[in-house]
Amino acid sequence: MIEIIKAEERHIPDICNLWLEFMRYTGGTIPYFTVNEGSKAGFEKDYLRPHMEPEKNLVLVAMDGDKMVGYLHGEIKDVPHYIHGQIGFIQHLFVTEAYRRRGIGERLYNEIINWFHSRNIKLVHLDALVKNKVASSFWRKRGYKDFQKTLYLEI
Repeated sequence: MIEIIKAEERHIPDICNLWLEFMRYTGGTIPYFTVNEGSKAGFEKDYLRPHMEPEKNLVLVAMDGDKMVGYLHGEIKDVPHYIHGQIGFIQHLFVTEAYRRRGIGERLYNEIINWFHSRNIKLVHLDALVKNKVASSFWRKRGYKDFQKTLYLEI
């Protein structure tokens, strides 16, 4: 039975391992996202740890017993130029390959949406790579629409 829980300090090493798997998967889609040596330590120090506790962040993990099989990071961002002043942002949602298509991503997603609702968030943003057909399909099934395009050029 898969359990969705709030991430704790003890989960950090496994989240970092899933993030590395996520980045390797993404790097297969767009080479620009290929990670370098030491990136996992940098992710932990500069990204994950600062987002573990603040009141405007929620990191969730999907656990199959003692094994972490997915994670999600959601964040509330202040945007004073928007009518509501804040938006929800789904930073990462990743489920390891062997556990995909079992509803785990949906459960993680539902938890973050409930958290956003509890904080009166009315708009949710996320970034999905166009070439990542699995992610694009997942988000479109939940009603997400194109908002903007981010273009890139390797020089």
